[in-house]
Amino acid sequence: MQAVGYGAYQRVQVETSSPGEVIVLLYDALLKNLNRALVALETDDPAKVSEALTRAQEITLELRTSLDAEAELAEQLLPLYTYVFRSLITANVNKDADVIRELEALITPMRNAWAFAVRGTSPGAVTPQSEAADV
Repeated sequence: MQAVGYGAYQRVQVETSSPGEVIVLLYDALLKNLNRALVALETDDPAKVSEALTRAQEITLELRTSLDAEAELAEQLLPLYTYVFRSLITANVNKDADVIRELEALITPMRNAWAFAVRGTSPGAVTPQSEAADV
């Protein structure tokens, strides 16, 4: 029952967010899934690692398809999202925590920059929202 209520909450949150806020929610979800994969690696649960990294791949594809092809920023982000996607596949196949940590280090400042742009929050003070992390 809680999962149904939480799902409805998430849906409302996404539906009532601006496009920029949705991007931040996607980054939050991506980071949360990377963290889930690391925890699953530590507990030797390859199925959960695969599930989390597959979800991270789906989120990366969503970020990629959300790019405005006309925008200059899209030209810079497209190769980056391609790199993230391919690295997620590598991390999943090899169950490689180092690759996952590298992706976290790459994505966190991007997420914080988007949050700053959208919310006007200092990038150093921004932390992912756990409620929005399953977008």
